[in-house]
Amino acid sequence: MNSQLKEFTYEIPVLWSQCDPNGHLNVGNFQVFLHEGRMVALEEAGYSYEKMREENIGPMILRSETDYKAEIRYPEGVIVVTSFGELKGSRCKIFQKLIRKSDGKIACESVSDCILFDFSKKRPWKYPDSLLVAFGAK
Repeated sequence: MNSQLKEFTYEIPVLWSQCDPNGHLNVGNFQVFLHEGRMVALEEAGYSYEKMREENIGPMILRSETDYKAEIRYPEGVIVVTSFGELKGSRCKIFQKLIRKSDGKIACESVSDCILFDFSKKRPWKYPDSLLVAFGAK
């Protein structure tokens, strides 16, 4: 499957402690926001952190590419948009954008190759139909 599916959105405020002395969001915190967006999307799709712990699975990033397009400053609000696509067996791509709430400008775009890992079996975990439906793949 080569198309992006359902979009999940999540809003995060920028805290002063996440910024450099000039009030710019630290680049490392762009990644933190992307991580939070992925976890919120999984939760909205029916796989909360608690459920993943019960099933002894967790997300694992295999590769990630991020294009930084615009600054984010304190006290901005950020919209994290996350969609899943190209689901093949245990792998998928996660497409994300960080959007400044004040003007709708895309501050960064990211594409990550991911798996859900089964820690009991020490191998990738195959996505169940219920999760594929929640992603919009079925």
